[in-house]
Amino acid sequence: MSLVIEPATVPESAVRELAATVIARFGEFAEVAADYLRQQLREPQFGLAHSELVELDVTESLFGEPEAVIWADGTWLLRFAESRLEMADPFGIGVLFAGTTPYAVEDLSGAEPV
Repeated sequence: MSLVIEPATVPESAVRELAATVIARFGEFAEVAADYLRQQLREPQFGLAHSELVELDVTESLFGEPEAVIWADGTWLLRFAESRLEMADPFGIGVLFAGTTPYAVEDLSGAEPV
């Protein structure tokens, strides 16, 4: 697990508490995020091929190498660095959370390297 807190300053206590929760329940959040992706990626706007939609149903380990990025406003991203889905190449795919609730898919397919 990787954990990055941005911006790079001493985080407020609420952000530190969120980070502690994310660490303590990391496996649970990874499962929640994977389930969220399996549901949301069926939407037409994501443009998954039929074979990829089938994989959402049959492949247990479709998403791997999760890491978390927590922002000062209490939102955070659980990014899966590995996935066989085309849209996850080359930077993975993420789920945005507000506290402990997932609320959006983060399509990183158009991201630029830093």
